[in-house]
Amino acid sequence: MKIVLLDRASIGEDTPLDILYNIGEVTVYDHSTPSEAVERAKTAEILVINKVKITRELLLKAKSLKLICIFATGYDNIDVASAKELGVAVCNVPGYSTESVALFTVATALSLCAHLTEYSDYVRSGEYTDSGVPNKLTPVYHEIGGKTWGIVGYGNIGKAVGRVASALGARVVACKRTPTDEVECLDIDTLCQQSDIITIHCPLNEDTRALINSDRISLMKSDVILVNEARGAVVDEKAVAEAIAEGKIGGFGCDVYSTEPFGKEHPFYNIKERKNVIFTPHAAWGSYESRKRCIEIIGQNINSYIEGKMLNRVDK
Repeated sequence: MKIVLLDRASIGEDTPLDILYNIGEVTVYDHSTPSEAVERAKTAEILVINKVKITRELLLKAKSLKLICIFATGYDNIDVASAKELGVAVCNVPGYSTESVALFTVATALSLCAHLTEYSDYVRSGEYTDSGVPNKLTPVYHEIGGKTWGIVGYGNIGKAVGRVASALGARVVACKRTPTDEVECLDIDTLCQQSDIITIHCPLNEDTRALINSDRISLMKSDVILVNEARGAVVDEKAVAEAIAEGKIGGFGCDVYSTEPFGKEHPFYNIKERKNVIFTPHAAWGSYESRKRCIEIIGQNINSYIEGKMLNRVDK
């Protein structure tokens, strides 16, 4: 089997690839532009990708292609309909990054709640040393106990975040497509109205695109902490940037963007240095343990396909 990995740099240079080399002939590229991806896919039987877009054009030219394995759970960068039409199997890796994303979500939310950036900067700048005062208690921060933590998307990641929020004494509420007795479920508008902290973990689809928009922001508390760990386009990025600039929400954390990396024209570029904002470079999924787990499951997906089985197929 000829296996081509199109964007090694995006999955980390320390991610072990032995499992791929044990399966077939492997060619690795650190980066692939759209035109390079089309050219490099032409001789591949198996493509392993993370962020590279798999278009209909690429699929039509990749005459030997049998299987696409995405190094991720989400697969909105793959034209799955065209792949299915052309008989190319597509596999994702569900659930591999739950603990990693939950870690980043909670760390981001708590950092914003406790104003850790401001307090750390105060010491780092030398102001603390020069002040002669043993402590500083502004900006004011509040405990999590008794607050309402709203979770949008209550899958594996949402549940993991909910467990931590509960342990900290928060009332946990969730917006879930299919309500469950596991957690107090609210519709999205009510969740926005009642929550002190909102973390987002839902997939991107036509129902969730711009789910958090200016109308819903207007329902939120003025000191709400909002964290997006889903997909960039789940929030209206322009509306969120305006809300931060106008002081309509207390803090915003985000690890995912509609364009990655975002450019100077992106709504977030002009607010990136604000103290009540934490932007991270789509890193939440990528603990070493998570990436190692992911490549192991990709190996299982490939072997399953070779054996004629249907493990983690999303094209059926």
